[in-house]
Amino acid sequence: MRPDDPRFATFPRETGPAQLRWFILQTAKGVLSIQEFLADFRSLHEAIERAGAPEYASPQEAKAIWDVLWAVEFCSPDISKEENPEDWYIPEEVLTIVRRSAEKLER
Repeated sequence: MRPDDPRFATFPRETGPAQLRWFILQTAKGVLSIQEFLADFRSLHEAIERAGAPEYASPQEAKAIWDVLWAVEFCSPDISKEENPEDWYIPEEVLTIVRRSAEKLER
């Protein structure tokens, strides 16, 4: 995604779920910030879906990734400005979900 950024040296080149997995794992490890993650993850997922139905390695991988996608979809930097703020996640809560999903992906 960012060819001049050395943190992306191991980013999978083939479009697919491995790229989403990489983003989750790198963010959970602190290599990428939650702000970088939020800026790129959703558009990356949309690009993968445009390329065709993603083939996840397992139902567990699919669930872990979709848990993150759900949190990203309902993330707001200021939930007080959202209708029904209790239904929204702040970035720090998304990071917690990313870390939990990373643990599942590493099993």
